Amino acid sequence: MSRNMMVYRGSLKSCNYQCSYCPFSKHRASEKEYAKDKEQWFHFVKTFEERAEELHMHALMVAPYGEALIHPWYWEGFARLSALPQTDAVGAQTNLSFSVHKALEDYVREDGMQRKLRLWATFHPEMTSVEDFTEKCRQICSEGIAICAGAVGVPKNLPLIRLLRRELPEEIYLWVNRMDGMKRAYTPEERNAFLEIDPYFERELLPVPADGAKCHGRLFAEGDGRLHICNISPPIEYKWDEWEYSSHLYPVSSSGCRRRLCSCYLAYGGRKDLMNQVLFGTYPLFRIPRRPKAVFLDIEGTLVPGTGSRRKRNGLLKAEIPKTVLAGLQGLFQEKSVLLFATTLPYEDAIKRCGRAGLLFSGGIFSGGAHLLLVQNGTKREFFYFLEESVLPELEKEKEQFHYRIIVYRKNGQAYKITLLRPLKIPWNRQEAEELAAALPALRGNGVRYFIEEHCLQIVASEATKEKGVRTLCRWLGVPPEETAAAGDSPEDQGMLKLCGMQ
Repeated sequence: MSRNMMVYRGSLKSCNYQCSYCPFSKHRASEKEYAKDKEQWFHFVKTFEERAEELHMHALMVAPYGEALIHPWYWEGFARLSALPQTDAVGAQTNLSFSVHKALEDYVREDGMQRKLRLWATFHPEMTSVEDFTEKCRQICSEGIAICAGAVGVPKNLPLIRLLRRELPEEIYLWVNRMDGMKRAYTPEERNAFLEIDPYFERELLPVPADGAKCHGRLFAEGDGRLHICNISPPIEYKWDEWEYSSHLYPVSSSGCRRRLCSCYLAYGGRKDLMNQVLFGTYPLFRIPRRPKAVFLDIEGTLVPGTGSRRKRNGLLKAEIPKTVLAGLQGLFQEKSVLLFATTLPYEDAIKRCGRAGLLFSGGIFSGGAHLLLVQNGTKREFFYFLEESVLPELEKEKEQFHYRIIVYRKNGQAYKITLLRPLKIPWNRQEAEELAAALPALRGNGVRYFIEEHCLQIVASEATKEKGVRTLCRWLGVPPEETAAAGDSPEDQGMLKLCGMQ
């Protein structure tokens, strides 16, 4: 079942802070405006309670224009929603100006579940001190509540943000948002300084082209019920209490997404992109990193999204890892996650595909699980699942009928992977693979398995799988699989993804 998420923004447009750069600090809401916001919020909460299971909604984040958590009705609503069995997480963006003790007391009194709370806290240097802000973060952490903290990357505030990083508990991620309206690029020194604070800051600086096809799994609701795909997309034709679930959770609008770029974290952080769930878990919009101890990554279709991302260099097809993905890899590397390939490619081809990005990796699972490699601290550990050579004479007999040529991958003279390669215009299909297997006794049992990759039929030992490779490498690393992450887009990846808790 899909684990879908909703973001809510009511009519609240006021804040108890008076930051000079913020328009909402200038507006003082009337009692009538507060009453309207409260009424809209509880109508939304009631609708969520009634429809969340039907719509496969499992998480909610409030992203207000002003400050919501100084108002008790939001805590009451969070408590009600957290009590739903299908709800995994509830939370909000906040300036942390509320009393932690009183807010949590109210929340628990209404039967709110603290383990489901998620807070995205923003530090405002004009209105609070590092000492007061970090003390509240520590209080929240001590209650077992997941929280991230962050600030806008204003270059003149670098000393203050460095101090904030030093004073925060190490387990709290400190993000840095790109400063809009700076009218110049960050200098290399500023960029590197913010990267030392936030290993994922580079993702803030890269343009992310809008792509509605990657936006299934989340919705953005306004107080009056209007729906958007995200906070910057145009409204769609449905209202929240009218919309019906589809398996893709992408209500198609006649206008579609008219944005050129996903220009903020609420937009790009909620997409079904590779790095979002690897870095930030099932609900990346909360911006709380999962910090996996090891990460297993497929190459074709995952790190390298399809043949359109390859270009010719010296007559050879060269894979291009998108810059946004590379920025995520570099952040994981900086956070000391062990990066490992999980690919059906042989080792040499995998390294060629990924170019310099391969330097971030410590080995991995190659040839569909037939070759395992771990290189750490100058020590190399390696294992192969070898094939019985008896399969080769039989394959030779059938190659004319089935139009393939045989490529054998060996280590020290022993075969560990066989590829039956066809021309690009003649891909394999399941029926042909089964016919070949029926004609060859050596492919029926005998410790081998086969799988299709477009024009390649791959043959490896029956024990050689990505899932088993993850188990072995985790044992070598001394890391439980549940403390890892993985990404891949083929049937070969399913066991690995489930083992790593990505499904």
